[in-house]
Amino acid sequence: MKDMPENTEQYRSVRFILPFFAANGLIYGLNSIYYSFIPKYLKDFGGKSDVDIGIILSIGPLIGIISLIFFGVVSDKAKYKNNVLTLIIAISAVLFYMIRLNNSLAYLVIIFAVFMFFLSPFGGLIDAVSLEYTTAAKIKYGPIRVTGSLFFGGISLILTLVLTFFGKYTDVGLIFPVFAVMAVFAIISVKMTPPVKGHAHGKKNLSYKEFFKDKACITLLVCLFVGQFSFGCYNNFMQNFLDINLKQAPWVWGLTVFVTIIGEIFFFIKFDYFFRRFSIKSIVVFSVLTQVLRYFSFAFLPYGVSVLVTSLMTGSFCTVINYAAAYYINLTVKKEMRALGQTLLYAISFYIPRFLSGIVGGFTVEKFGFGTLMLFCGVINLMLLFSTKFMPFRDPT
Repeated sequence: MKDMPENTEQYRSVRFILPFFAANGLIYGLNSIYYSFIPKYLKDFGGKSDVDIGIILSIGPLIGIISLIFFGVVSDKAKYKNNVLTLIIAISAVLFYMIRLNNSLAYLVIIFAVFMFFLSPFGGLIDAVSLEYTTAAKIKYGPIRVTGSLFFGGISLILTLVLTFFGKYTDVGLIFPVFAVMAVFAIISVKMTPPVKGHAHGKKNLSYKEFFKDKACITLLVCLFVGQFSFGCYNNFMQNFLDINLKQAPWVWGLTVFVTIIGEIFFFIKFDYFFRRFSIKSIVVFSVLTQVLRYFSFAFLPYGVSVLVTSLMTGSFCTVINYAAAYYINLTVKKEMRALGQTLLYAISFYIPRFLSGIVGGFTVEKFGFGTLMLFCGVINLMLLFSTKFMPFRDPT
């Protein structure tokens, strides 16, 4: 970021901090609109099967892998990371609206691929900007990130309530104008945040191989890979399962998404305490255990109330693994590579498993049912839990 003065008090002022709250909330809210409602849109308006939905949703993450690496390098080399984030939000808003222009499978595959090229870096870049700012200004990151969780769950809940009680007047196509309006406010918020420098600006011949030499970092990526594959299987197909198989009203899905992130609020408020009090290994192992219980519960107790209880008790812990890895990268990776480090985190352990979850999940649901898919997710998380005993962990110094 701009050269920080020895006295960082001015960087802790409301004028500097509030835009970070707004930017985190709005950017994760935009992600919520896509991940929570696109499967339903494809089912209701596209008339697509579970296999088709799986294919369409898997293409985006595949492109996202390339996108994250590309924008990670671009952000590190840019004068300010904030400018890159602003640009991709604006382009994403236009592309998202274009999804509704045609429902043919070929068009949807192409438009989702292009759209996800720009949407994919949202999480990695806002995390990189926020973590670097809060570290330099010596303020707590957790409360800022809480707004992301609240908006992610809150937007889903509000929109599903609207679809439930005002269904005569609107439909899931409502997500397109809502996305556009939120994108405008997100751009304004990011523009108001203090500029965070791309530390590789003007530098050449940086070696990014160092990122992969840290075995503890690779361990965290593996744990997150399994967690995000499982969450992708759940997220891609749970909404339609609740709607078609359990005959639940739309608001039930919104409430499920909302209670899923409730635990995140407590975690992020106490973010600094947890990482001072417990080792990263303890945090990750406990989080994986909750995921084992989560997917076995979905497999054997696929009922409305139990789904809500399971989501409330276990939903946040996949995110906990994510921020254990983000926290580790922010403190161990060289400053010239921090944006790339955060986007590589998303590319390797978020979008690759999301690509696989679309393909594997769609086929499994079509052939064997949603319960079998959740059982499979429970088994692979159980295997990961046993494997953590042999994996290298290291706390950042």
